[in-house]
Amino acid sequence: MSEPRPPIEVRWIFRRIYTYSASLANFGLLAAVVSRLEDPAALKWLGLAMIGANVVLGALYLAGATVTDWAKLVAAARAARD
Repeated sequence: MSEPRPPIEVRWIFRRIYTYSASLANFGLLAAVVSRLEDPAALKWLGLAMIGANVVLGALYLAGATVTDWAKLVAAARAARD
């Protein structure tokens, strides 16, 4: 007889689906823009920005951040800037 499995955390599944979807959307947007962009300098900066966005998204995913946590992070950054 096998041991019972621990319950699957639903928030973890949704967070994983959201992160993969957002990463695919970022790469899709990058591909659409790259196919129409002719300026190499603009292409370089756009690529760096999109890679940075995916790095941040991945870091927040690994940290277990939720949308509420992201909103708190943005609010704190805005307060520090003002």
